[in-house]
Amino acid sequence: MDRTHDWLSRGLCWPSRWVDGFFADPLSTSNEPAGSLVRITGERTWRDDDLDDRDLDVDARVWLPSAERRLSLLFRSNEDDTVADGPQASEITGAGEDDSGFRGALRWVINRTEAMDLDLDTGVRSDLTTFTRLRYRSVHPLFNEWAWLRFTERVEWRDPKGWRSRSLFEVDRALTDTASVRLASEIQYSEELNEDGRGLGLFQGVNLFLRAGDKAAWNLGAGAAGFTKPEARVDSYRCYVRYRRQVWRPWLFVEVEPFVLWPRDQGYQGVNGFTVRLETLFGRLDG
Repeated sequence: MDRTHDWLSRGLCWPSRWVDGFFADPLSTSNEPAGSLVRITGERTWRDDDLDDRDLDVDARVWLPSAERRLSLLFRSNEDDTVADGPQASEITGAGEDDSGFRGALRWVINRTEAMDLDLDTGVRSDLTTFTRLRYRSVHPLFNEWAWLRFTERVEWRDPKGWRSRSLFEVDRALTDTASVRLASEIQYSEELNEDGRGLGLFQGVNLFLRAGDKAAWNLGAGAAGFTKPEARVDSYRCYVRYRRQVWRPWLFVEVEPFVLWPRDQGYQGVNGFTVRLETLFGRLDG
């Protein structure tokens, strides 16, 4: 298994090395080594309202180091840049903006510092529609580094769905060496939501992270989401407990997540569910 994994990881990095060596100045010695990473996640969800689901996500990135870490190729089978480690607004409301399907893009890092980064993605989906996304992220200390504010703004144009934007505010506070809490607020705008008469999409969540050694961690989360039209209301509540553990090898992870969902269209009656995930990584791994 280890030999097979190492062979696949080296094979994933080889194309970017070839591109770098073929097109780069042979006299240049300052280029960073090429790096690639592929993450494959299998997911199975059971719900007592019979809305079971299964999914297989592939997330791949190939850096082109001749561009001084400013260009990379992205390949994804799911929507990226969601609220990290927790439910997002569209997940618990069923916002209906279906962006599933395979997509490939070229990412240009316009500017990057320790406190911010700005990048631009341009790509195509498996149904031959195009998209362009501009993303800005910044980190700010609060109250003499008592907490940290992370702001993310995404503006995207999608063919033929039009414009949408997502503004995310996250406040992180370390409680101990092994525990931290995160508050997240998200505002979504899209032409689809306007056409459906739902206004803005709103999300509020809180997460407690607990580290259980070097190979395991807990995530306790709760969230509420809704829309501003025809009246401001909460369309769904959700709480969950997620346990993630590295198993057998440094590149293999297992997650289990029991959750309870209270959707408005079911009279806020509790819906119990359970999700199992298996994730593996290929490419350059740190640690």
